Amino acid sequence: MKARGVIRIVLVVILLSSICLTLPYDTHAARPVQVWPTDDWATSSPEEQGMNSTALAEIYDHVRTSDARIRSMLVVRHGFLVAEEYFSPILYDVNSTHILFSVTKSFVSCLIGIAIDHGFIDNTSQLLLDFFPDRTIADLSAWKEVITLEDVLQMRSGFQWNEDNYIEYNDFFAMINSDDWAQYVLDRPMANEPGSTFYYNSGNSHLLATIINVTTGMTPLAFADEYLFGPLGITFRGWLTDPQGVNFGGSNLALKPRDMAKFGLLFLNNGTWDYQQIVSSNWVFNSSQGPSTPYAGVSYGYQWWIDDYNGWYSARGYNGQFIYVIQEHDIVVVFSSDNDDGPWEYDWLVGEGILGAVTNIYPESNPSNSPYLLVGAVSMGVLVVAVLVVRVRR
Repeated sequence: MKARGVIRIVLVVILLSSICLTLPYDTHAARPVQVWPTDDWATSSPEEQGMNSTALAEIYDHVRTSDARIRSMLVVRHGFLVAEEYFSPILYDVNSTHILFSVTKSFVSCLIGIAIDHGFIDNTSQLLLDFFPDRTIADLSAWKEVITLEDVLQMRSGFQWNEDNYIEYNDFFAMINSDDWAQYVLDRPMANEPGSTFYYNSGNSHLLATIINVTTGMTPLAFADEYLFGPLGITFRGWLTDPQGVNFGGSNLALKPRDMAKFGLLFLNNGTWDYQQIVSSNWVFNSSQGPSTPYAGVSYGYQWWIDDYNGWYSARGYNGQFIYVIQEHDIVVVFSSDNDDGPWEYDWLVGEGILGAVTNIYPESNPSNSPYLLVGAVSMGVLVVAVLVVRVRR
């Protein structure tokens, strides 16, 4: 090979490198988990995972000295537990389970996705009433007959419902005081055309749990034990049931905070766990995207809340139960609390505090994740081969 040929190779390598470096680098992809926490969490220092331990400690100090009544706060980065504290160790510790309230809804949604993956349910376009052919339903109307499973998942079923607070008696309490919770929801008159309007309705979520029961022949808890909790290594759990023995889809699943973090890690990794697809990546995507906009800057997917400003999504429960999934930084944050101040304080702790402690996307100790270094390595290899060929031919 002549020198002119080498020059051509060099020019081609430079051109290809330039093209590769102008392509968008997907920092939203989770880094491969090195040790899956099925049995126990692998721990790491914040610095080893690209976070500042001093900055994290300041956030924990703030929680410790505030009156937020936060019971626990866990931070997972790159699959490692980098920070964890139980702020009332006499009452709550690493082995304590916590009632998750409406975080339960996100688990039930995941179970619906798994049921679809395994063929128990066809798809989200199925009509709601088709799941209940043996029930006599009050206030039948053209609107009620076209409610789809997706409408229920996105809180856009259109049922007339009042669940504005948990102080005054409303449909939430009327449902749990009834003899048949699913029937109570199905009998509600329609207020809006299905798919048109978001309205938060825990009855929707209990219909999802009931659909799991009628399609699989299993309670939601038994189904979760086989298809979700079992693979993730979640063994300590409790879950309230309705008078028919169906676990409440809207609330009252109880788990350990570390197991809440496992669920967040599952979604952070697009539904995979230890190289097994627990729920489809498409389901995770639809859970974290939503046409419903209950508030400015907030959307609602498949029973998950999406922060359109900050780019994360979260499972949220009454009194301060949260699982944050932050794909951009490969982070999961878990809170268990006894605080009814609303999500804003927790959003601040995550956005200003925990994310403020991030020093880089990938740890410096593991630079092989950078695609730019890969481009450089390939380019150098091509050049070395070209030079060797020239020397041999001489």
